[in-house]
Amino acid sequence: MPAGTKVLGFILPERLLHTVASLAKEQGLDARTLSNVLIAAGVIPERAPAHFPIPVEAGREVASRMKRTVNVISLWKDRNFTRPIVEQFFDDRLLTPIYYGRPGTRGRTQKAVDREEIAVLVGKLHATAVELGVESDGLVSVSKAAEKAKVPAITVVHMILGGFVERVFRLAGQDGLGAIRVDPDEVKRHRGACTAGLSPLAAFSTLKLPRDVGWALVGRCPDEMSLAVSWISCPNEGHRIPRFDREVVAKFKARFTHPARLAEAHDLQIGEVVDRLKRRGIRPLLKRSEIGLDFYRISDLKADLII
Repeated sequence: MPAGTKVLGFILPERLLHTVASLAKEQGLDARTLSNVLIAAGVIPERAPAHFPIPVEAGREVASRMKRTVNVISLWKDRNFTRPIVEQFFDDRLLTPIYYGRPGTRGRTQKAVDREEIAVLVGKLHATAVELGVESDGLVSVSKAAEKAKVPAITVVHMILGGFVERVFRLAGQDGLGAIRVDPDEVKRHRGACTAGLSPLAAFSTLKLPRDVGWALVGRCPDEMSLAVSWISCPNEGHRIPRFDREVVAKFKARFTHPARLAEAHDLQIGEVVDRLKRRGIRPLLKRSEIGLDFYRISDLKADLII
């Protein structure tokens, strides 16, 4: 009920709960799209009834974030980013993609990014840079510096944000990462300090994990079923570079598995692996509905349970 409604002789001073429909009306949003985002945020369950109660502050926070979203495609079309670097921003969590649908649900797709996150990221990059009137010999774009140093472009961005490189410039009148110029020799000098261990992309690829499942495992530390991240400290103490210890990743791989890895190991379809595990009563240690994949403890799986 909205504020001002009279209930049992009393006037409600403020609304306490919303439904999807009332929240959508209040915020001027499409109800179906809002419902999908509320599901992704864990505010309402899948297939929630129309009258499902939503705490008003939680609902308004999600709606506010939804109004701030920028479509992923527009990042490389309109924000002077390249498509590969946007994906690397997501890999290293310099930007957080907003999804529709819970982890592991069919049709879960990446839709947008919070424009405030983009503004903060671009603002930090620009704050490190000195304005440059025209192109200068010895200075190159982030992507070209990455190519010369044989590192991913995201590593150069980390060097800039972390204060490892000092000669950072921005072309006058331009915005976004595409306007940044750095000294490639300086990038090469700091390559070793910023690339110890495995990058998030390399670690998750080793374990055959989607990046969001990988980061969800990081978020579970120090639970048994988790993945520890190592952070590289930077001269700029406000920034850290995420890396993974090879031994930590190897130990996780030796202890835990999921249907995709089992399917590859036994030359089966993933669906067949899942069916065989269910028929034999093998329950996952961590469910797909919780994190995006079913995980099993390898020590609980005997060879004859799969093949």
